[in-house]
Amino acid sequence: MEELFVNMGQIRSLKSTGVLTTVGLGSCVGVTLYDSVAKVGVMGHIFLPTSRGSNGSTITSPGKYADTGIPALIEQAVKLGAQKRRLVAKIAGGANLFPNLNLNSVSIGEQNIAAVIKNLSNHNIPIVGKDVAGNHGRKMRFFVETGRVCVTAIGKEPIEI
Repeated sequence: MEELFVNMGQIRSLKSTGVLTTVGLGSCVGVTLYDSVAKVGVMGHIFLPTSRGSNGSTITSPGKYADTGIPALIEQAVKLGAQKRRLVAKIAGGANLFPNLNLNSVSIGEQNIAAVIKNLSNHNIPIVGKDVAGNHGRKMRFFVETGRVCVTAIGKEPIEI
């Protein structure tokens, strides 16, 4: 079975079979989109909520940001045969790994979670599974044939979302 790794800022996709895997989800948010009829799966590893600070230049890696990554995920799924109206999302990550650094502000993890949820909502894509926040990093594996997503964290039992 083919396994593709999704690094920070990347978007990768598979059709019919295979596993999409991302590791090192700390404050980053892993996002999967799935069309169960077309058997199309797409995963992104988003690490910032917005592309606003990019000085108006062309975004070369839309997967870095929630506001550009969600549309890019949708576009890639549709290119492989998915229908936008059938897409469902699962998300994991958005941890606050250094709580002492942001005592008086919203952590980047919380900002990433909020931005991903908002952007999915703007595109009418329901979130059907999630494992977010907390203070631990995660690994996310997306089995495209079934749509199953397994999240593991050091010292915790794996969970299916």
